[in-house]
Amino acid sequence: MTASSSDPLGVLQILWEALQLPAKAGAFFLPLLLLHLLSYSFLSLSAYCIAPLVLDVVAKLSPLFKSPLPLLPSLPSLFRDIESDLRIIARVASLAALVFFFASLFLLVATFYTFTTTYVGQSISLKQLLLRISRRWYKTLVTRLYVLLLTLGLALLSALAIAALTLSSDPPNLSPRYGGPFFIFLIFLYLYLSTRWRMSLAIAVAEETWGIGALSMSVVLFIDNKKRGTLLTLVLKAVQIAIFGAFAAAMAAASAGPPPPPEDQLKMWAGVAAASAVWELYAMAVYTVFYYECRKSHGLEQVKSGDAWGFIYTSLPSAAAVV
Repeated sequence: MTASSSDPLGVLQILWEALQLPAKAGAFFLPLLLLHLLSYSFLSLSAYCIAPLVLDVVAKLSPLFKSPLPLLPSLPSLFRDIESDLRIIARVASLAALVFFFASLFLLVATFYTFTTTYVGQSISLKQLLLRISRRWYKTLVTRLYVLLLTLGLALLSALAIAALTLSSDPPNLSPRYGGPFFIFLIFLYLYLSTRWRMSLAIAVAEETWGIGALSMSVVLFIDNKKRGTLLTLVLKAVQIAIFGAFAAAMAAASAGPPPPPEDQLKMWAGVAAASAVWELYAMAVYTVFYYECRKSHGLEQVKSGDAWGFIYTSLPSAAAVV
């Protein structure tokens, strides 16, 4: 099935179309893949570097929760050591997070633009790609910050709701009778909202709208597409959790015996970085296909421009968007 088909694609068909999309990207796919691998490797290496310091802080804090407490004269020295470790962790983590945030931002714009043009059968040059990045990176940044704030807001409201449910009983306890359904509700609410938020990033790259406009457009496009979008995000998140779960299990197995040599530890960190990078690239392809499926479901079909066929890029709603 091609992008010009008027038949709606199912979840498995969207996943299959997305699987073929990177190969259709041609010469741009390999550089994008290498840059994604480099970006995630940098993040993984930073985490590997601060992991011993984090474990050291945990080891230093553990005596404070035991009885009897450490001798009073040793406490100031202990607190100074903890403060020193936390300062180092904060410096390294903040620098790594900042570099990764902006690297992933430019890669997000480049990847979504490459996939969106590839999906409609348009060819682009390196100059066009760089021009699109220069024009859309700031607008995509604003959209991404909105998504980050909304995600933090959802996490805060969820934490407050869980605390309210826990404190409503005497003694404070989160009953499985209410806690189980509530957690399931939170999971599906996150999947539902996360799908719209991820699609708003594709919109910020492909359309002329951004920020609140991209978020509003994702709400409109998501109408009648909730089930497909939520199931797609469920699949993507499940595999992502499996990747980190396998990494955590490997680390736990390694720590159970003699400490593995640093080379083996680096291989495990490099493995999870590579798997995460590849899966994130595939996730962008999935949301690209889903974005166009949402457009088609709202009557935003292909229009002819000169001798070529392609999707129009306009904001919703507008008279020009419905041809």
